Amino acid sequence: MRAPYLFAAVAVIAGCTTISDVTPAGDGNYTVTTQVQGGMTPWGEVKASSLKRADKYCRQQGKQMHPIEMKTHGVRGWTPQEADLTFSCVAG
Repeated sequence: MRAPYLFAAVAVIAGCTTISDVTPAGDGNYTVTTQVQGGMTPWGEVKASSLKRADKYCRQQGKQMHPIEMKTHGVRGWTPQEADLTFSCVAG
């Protein structure tokens, strides 16, 4: 009997995370966005998802990720949380 309630509670806390593809932003910069809908995900985790995706992208090119700007939007638990990262890949 408790299992459905436990599952619902975990789903609300966890939310649904979407990480965009890396897209060119001009001048050798790129952007990636992480969006979390629902739940109570800490902002640090939302930001870390964008940073990890950017780091992976740059490493695939044999370079290091250099963050330029991180913008956040939304209210945890009320509206979707978004972390928009602008970054570049530099030779290591």
